[in-house]
Amino acid sequence: MKGTSDPISYTCTCPASHSPDGGQVLLFYRYYACPPLLSPSHVPLTTSPSTLANWHLSQTTQYQLSGKIRIASEGYNVTVGGTTPNIKAYIQACIMHWSFSNLGLENEDKQRGFFKPSRGCACVFGGGPANIKVTAESTPMGVTNYAPRDWGIIETLPPQEFHARCWGEGVLLLDVRNHYESRIGYFVDPKTEQPALRPGIRRFSQFPQYVRRWMDSEGKEERKEEGKREGKEEKEKEGRNIMTYCTGGIRCEKGVRYMAENMERREGDTIYTRVIKTEDVKSGPRPICMCEKAREAQLWGGERVRVQKTQGSTKARNKTLGYTQDIDIRIKTID
Repeated sequence: MKGTSDPISYTCTCPASHSPDGGQVLLFYRYYACPPLLSPSHVPLTTSPSTLANWHLSQTTQYQLSGKIRIASEGYNVTVGGTTPNIKAYIQACIMHWSFSNLGLENEDKQRGFFKPSRGCACVFGGGPANIKVTAESTPMGVTNYAPRDWGIIETLPPQEFHARCWGEGVLLLDVRNHYESRIGYFVDPKTEQPALRPGIRRFSQFPQYVRRWMDSEGKEERKEEGKREGKEEKEKEGRNIMTYCTGGIRCEKGVRYMAENMERREGDTIYTRVIKTEDVKSGPRPICMCEKAREAQLWGGERVRVQKTQGSTKARNKTLGYTQDIDIRIKTID
């Protein structure tokens, strides 16, 4: 039904609640044109995404999995949940299927890296059956029939190397997720403590529009004039390390390559990407729940008055708030 989404909280009523192993959620995807490639003998099978959709329907029904699966001729995008034994059986069935060929899933470490299991169950998605559809794109990007000209234009980094390169020179962190995701948490530059660039997009299909408006060469002069008017004109620096990230990886795979092909590039620019997990991010602005308010009241000895932030430059914000604003500091020792 349109206008609905997955619940933000749930009570487990499925068999996972009675299983000593609990349940799991999987999040994985594949673009067939992105290395590692399918076996040549399997490529003709990609022209019939409905056949693959029917296979996933039979598997999710057999193992009582719930979730969302999108199948396209370019690849697939899968998020499913169920009991841990059933999830493990589903993984083994997937590994044996032609659509997973050449992924190198021969050991548990590589399987965890690809399927990305986390705690959860079928109730995360409101219960079964799984929502399986054949679509034009495995994830909608808003550009009809777009396919990267060169999948090798972006270098995908493991977490440790990504974090290490964030300490380098000329780093620009770019969050490819939607604004409501980046509000929950985001990366910050470890040297400058500047937050990642977070496009104010409501859905991924708006990302190409953001690139055209703020990053491509055609809008360069317009951006310069706007920067002058706002007092934000900056000197261009060469050789940026543009570090991009999203949640599961599927948006970066395609969206960042679109950005690389259409943005205003500088000499020496290098673009990297990686997948993040919730423990990677730094919390940003978010609503405060009642239990957190209670903890703050206990810690600070009363209600804290928070000044609402306003948009605009630092100068304009200071002018609005006044330079003589008192700072409320209260300390209470809690035994």
